[in-house]
Amino acid sequence: MAVLDEERGTCSSKHRFLAALAHECGHPEVKLMLGLYRMSEKNTPGVETVLRAEGLAAIPEAHCYLMSGERRFDFTGLPFGATSPIESLTDERCVSPSDLRSVKATYHHGALVDWARTRGIDPERAWAIREKCIELLANRTPHLASESGAP
Repeated sequence: MAVLDEERGTCSSKHRFLAALAHECGHPEVKLMLGLYRMSEKNTPGVETVLRAEGLAAIPEAHCYLMSGERRFDFTGLPFGATSPIESLTDERCVSPSDLRSVKATYHHGALVDWARTRGIDPERAWAIREKCIELLANRTPHLASESGAP
């Protein structure tokens, strides 16, 4: 209820709430999705300075949204760039609202570690770069809470 009371939240808290509400109202066809996308300036305005300073065009980021049938819905409230994160998905899976917190942290961290290692980047350094990007986004949109998925 904090999402409603405080009028703020992350992609996880907002979509977890909406999925649980839909299920409570008899709509199990509304699925909570956990996706991995290539976060870049093109789909997440505001991260370019961090990525450019690190010599990167993009970095893996986890994102939650809803799906009903073949349609995806994103109620996060972040301004999109030329494309949305959903258009840059590299993987997605359905997750139970009750399992989201633990599943997202493990999934995201594991994907970022794998990505970093294949590029010869220290995984801790990659996570720090990701955190800098998220911090920039939180500062640009103060009505959204920051979310760290590190296990």
